[in-house]
Amino acid sequence: MVNLGPLARIDVPTTAWAVSTLSALALVFASAAAGCNQTEGATHTVFAGSDGAVSTTEDASAAAASDAVTAGAETQGANPTTRLPAGDPVEAVFNSTYFGRARDVIQTAQKKLRIVQFEVTAGDGPQLLLAAVIKAKQRGVDVRVLLDQEVSYNADALAQLKAAGVDAKYDSAKLRTHAKIVASEQGFVIGSTNWSSSSITKNNESNVLVRDANALTQLHSWLDKVWTDSSKNIAMPTGKSSVATLYADGGYFNVAGPLVDSATTRIILCTYGMNIDQVNAQALVTQLAEKLGKAKARGVQVRVLLDQSGDWGEAGNGINAQSRAFLAKMGLLVRSDPVTIITHAKFLVVDGAVIVGSNNWGYGGFQSYHEVGLMTKQPAVVQNFADYFDKIWAVSTVEVP
Repeated sequence: MVNLGPLARIDVPTTAWAVSTLSALALVFASAAAGCNQTEGATHTVFAGSDGAVSTTEDASAAAASDAVTAGAETQGANPTTRLPAGDPVEAVFNSTYFGRARDVIQTAQKKLRIVQFEVTAGDGPQLLLAAVIKAKQRGVDVRVLLDQEVSYNADALAQLKAAGVDAKYDSAKLRTHAKIVASEQGFVIGSTNWSSSSITKNNESNVLVRDANALTQLHSWLDKVWTDSSKNIAMPTGKSSVATLYADGGYFNVAGPLVDSATTRIILCTYGMNIDQVNAQALVTQLAEKLGKAKARGVQVRVLLDQSGDWGEAGNGINAQSRAFLAKMGLLVRSDPVTIITHAKFLVVDGAVIVGSNNWGYGGFQSYHEVGLMTKQPAVVQNFADYFDKIWAVSTVEVP
């Protein structure tokens, strides 16, 4: 089976313009695997949130391994930890901090645990999380794991899970599962982080930990539907949460569009891949990009940050470069992150709200794939994301219109 991990980077629109780029995209898909699933390579400087910065690949890997081994006894012995650590209803989770938060959700699960992942690779971080999932099954938790069937190395993780008696399976071949979800009966983590060594220990990644009961009910309802039939897009069921508006499978535009239309002061966008269809003005990505331009025209400050990792290869960087140029022509402030950093984060801040999820800005992320995210207006979370963006922005390259 061909390893299709890099396909998550840039989504292909369905117009004639896309056909002219297919040969270039083929090069991206063949050579860019290191960006999402890299287990070895150059040291990356990563800009973290309140938990501090991880300076080197080696330090990050060691920290994840040490943290997991030390904390592994939490669910063992006479007094196991059974409650997710207390905190705000929505918490920002950046970079290597993800490992601890995802592990907390897994290790404290008592009734049910649901994992949805685009990829699970070798390496300390992913394998330690996988081991924690198996331990949850062994202590009697109802565990389900759904993995994308296109990614060849997911076969190893699936085999491990099934051998341990975990109810695990591939998604339907008809639809890519690009969502990244860790959910128990007590809380869930969603966002950009894949279960790969690169995502967990190196990349710039953006996630949220949610402890809200109504949001949990809503997400688990969606998870049950996708588990039953992953061959089609499934909208997020209506929810009652007062702290988060969840979306899924084609729902991003309907959340982001009105928010951008109503912006009065600032728009901050960070996304790993952006593929603007420059022929079809009706394409949702093109429509939303043009909404950014209209916001700028009415006086809103708009800043956009796109990845330009060396791992992408020349063709992949070219797709993002075309989008940067498109945005810059509208007068937007656009920057590229340093080539030594993989900025896989995906979030949008508009005034006092932030949208965080798994989708890139492309046809697949907007209309085709299984994707999950949320919007929240919790002030501390919005500020965390704005501050995180500023750290990356400060060391990024300016795109000249």
